[in-house]
Amino acid sequence: MTGQDMGTGRVGKSSAVILIQALNSISTVLQMAVFALTLPRADFDDYAVWVTSGMFVIGLGQAIGTERVVIGRRTLADGTHSAGVLAAMVLVVQLSVAAALGSLPLVLASLTLAPYVAYDFQRFTRCYHEGKLFLRADLLVLSVQTVSVLVLWAVLGREAWWMLVWWCIGVPVWTGLAGGLPRLRRGLRVLRDDARECSPLLLDALLAGVPLVVALALAQAQGGVGDASAARMAFTILGPVTVLGLSARRLVYQEVAKGPLSPRFAVVWTVICAATFVVCAGLLALTRTPLYPWAFPGFVGLTWLAILGFATNHTAMFSTLLPAASLRAEGRAREIGIARVIATLAALGAGLAVAPFDSPSDVAWCVAAGSIGYSLALAVARALVPRRPVSDEAGTTPTPAGERP
Repeated sequence: MTGQDMGTGRVGKSSAVILIQALNSISTVLQMAVFALTLPRADFDDYAVWVTSGMFVIGLGQAIGTERVVIGRRTLADGTHSAGVLAAMVLVVQLSVAAALGSLPLVLASLTLAPYVAYDFQRFTRCYHEGKLFLRADLLVLSVQTVSVLVLWAVLGREAWWMLVWWCIGVPVWTGLAGGLPRLRRGLRVLRDDARECSPLLLDALLAGVPLVVALALAQAQGGVGDASAARMAFTILGPVTVLGLSARRLVYQEVAKGPLSPRFAVVWTVICAATFVVCAGLLALTRTPLYPWAFPGFVGLTWLAILGFATNHTAMFSTLLPAASLRAEGRAREIGIARVIATLAALGAGLAVAPFDSPSDVAWCVAAGSIGYSLALAVARALVPRRPVSDEAGTTPTPAGERP
């Protein structure tokens, strides 16, 4: 094989990985859009809490499962067995959430998350070499899900059961690509052996998602019908910006791997953060036009206070990428952990200030306070704490999740 052929192959593999990540985000956006049309509003409120919790706990599983295989610290076989244990944990959490919401369709839908988590692990650990396989699987499932639910809605009207239909459709494909039946005892042993290195990742991922999940749950419990789903739709509308953030994270890690970031790069990043605020505010301002209630009947536009909060949150999250990458590259997990604790306390303080959660703006500013606190704490740690030689906890160059080292 010539160098040109090898280069072409690498480009094709990288493109497949990017397309899978993009399609995964598009799937979330499309899913929320479909359910905004097809579910009764109160059921959509419940679903907004349930799916946010689900994505949160699945993200925890990725933090202590997928990344370990991607960076070469764990074999694919061991990762597959540990994914089975993580799938069982996700199932228990989501069953509890669905039961607390009092929704039978969501209780039954929770059962489908076990094969989904197992599939999700295989997708993100094998996508670089088998990207086309998982891309076709995702396209097939998403197409059938969307068409089926929209047809049922057109024929039978709004029903809470369309949530279950959506998730059940993917089970055959997810099960077929899940890597076989896991050995749970072996999976537990793998997780136990990795506990020391995984604990900081797990704590960071856990605290990162708590403010949003809690804020949405409070909005569902304390606000009126539609408050929780309106806040969740704001995050859905900003989905494309989130995808760009994932790509930006790769760029930052690549720059950090080359050495200390230059002042010029910091200036460029400041401009990117400012542009992020403008783009987010512009996208959310569309909810104040006739386009929004026309596309999603029953939804009303966000207030300017809510728009400002959601845009500020995304901007602050972008601003954390530079200091977080630098600290991670230097193996300073303690500083990152402390910063995350400060962020959680900031979100808690904001939550107490805006309580009760009876509008989307309350959710917006609760999570924005957490992101601002995280950004400031990371910046202070980066500026004031003495720098150590570049290495992570095992002495290797850090690799962003989803990339091969």
